[in-house]
Amino acid sequence: MHLLRKTTMALLSLLLLISCFSDLSWAAEAKKISVEVTSNYTTLVPGKSVLVSVKISDVPSESKGPRSAKIVLSYDENVFTTEGNIRFDDDLGKYIWRDDTFFIPSKAYETSDYKIENPYPLDLNPDDGRREVVLSILNQNNKTIGSTANEAFVSFYLTVKGEIKTQGTSINILSDETRLEGVSGTAILDYDTTSAHLFVGVPKKIEIVRGILPPTSEPYKLSLNSGLELNALAVFDNGDTAYVTELSSWKTTDSGVITTPAQGNIQAVGLGSASVIATFGSVTGKHEVTVYPANAPELIEEQIAYVIVRRIPNEKSFAAATVVQVSVNGKTAKQGRLFDGTVYVPLRSVSELLEANLGYDAAQKAPIIDGKPVTHFYNFSGITYIKARDISSLFGAEIKWDKKRSTLTVKSSERKQNK
Repeated sequence: MHLLRKTTMALLSLLLLISCFSDLSWAAEAKKISVEVTSNYTTLVPGKSVLVSVKISDVPSESKGPRSAKIVLSYDENVFTTEGNIRFDDDLGKYIWRDDTFFIPSKAYETSDYKIENPYPLDLNPDDGRREVVLSILNQNNKTIGSTANEAFVSFYLTVKGEIKTQGTSINILSDETRLEGVSGTAILDYDTTSAHLFVGVPKKIEIVRGILPPTSEPYKLSLNSGLELNALAVFDNGDTAYVTELSSWKTTDSGVITTPAQGNIQAVGLGSASVIATFGSVTGKHEVTVYPANAPELIEEQIAYVIVRRIPNEKSFAAATVVQVSVNGKTAKQGRLFDGTVYVPLRSVSELLEANLGYDAAQKAPIIDGKPVTHFYNFSGITYIKARDISSLFGAEIKWDKKRSTLTVKSSERKQNK
């Protein structure tokens, strides 16, 4: 009897130990779940909108991951405003983000499997100087929330107030108010969070640049009756830059030489020189433009250098553009976008799958592929994109576009493969 009692106690202890290890294993696994806030800009100026995205990533398994989530974000109400981004919904009896100011940025979540509601604002503590945004997602098939590419499930806009002091700020996740719920209905309490850290304020100077090319002190050259697209580039004390073209006021010193710029667009109407002036708040930038007769020798080099300069695509339209699936040498790359008839692909993802050496030229603030600078690139939501049609010249790779399936296939050329 004594032996039986000892054996029973030993078995119970073993079962308890296994249970503890199981709980510890679950907790360790659940801790791998990450709720992350990101933004498309890290440096912002007064009046600028920022696209805030939230994703749930590193889900450990189908049985241990969240089926639903209510995520509460907090931001500084002295820095950001929801004005122009929200509307009152009579049916819900509360303010919500408008349909054109919030997006589901990934096709993985644009299915009937998921229910994602419009974000809505809160003010949990009117005295703390902060306000909140509530976001929710539910997998309606009783499965785990997740994307194989760890993509955001929702994006929405906040706007920087018109008059603010230069400062650092952040958009945080309120863990006490956030709730992740597993498939079984139990709360998931252990997870990591990542905040979005931003720098806001007035720039120290404005550079007027041609397209997305770096600033230069050389006058811009135009032929008579031709046009040019310029951008206002804000430069901050910490070295960051941001385009403020649409937020700036524009004028010319001589409308008989170049027309008054409309958001950076100028037209050469007379021979001679004039300056283009862009003003953002109290900061002004100025650049000289010289107009020559058609076929003047001074224009030959200029035409070669700038023949394919284009205006930067609109950030909001790009975020809502058609998602493009990208395959590189049979492997899945990060998704691209189809914007205004042009396919854009993420540079780093494509470079890695093509085994190209991707670097960065700090002086020119431009990426480098195999030691050569990339002239035309675009930054959206913190990701650098290039046009798909530039892949062949940059990498020597072949591309194939499937319009019906919105799929781009990239394949290394035989010459590259045999190296």
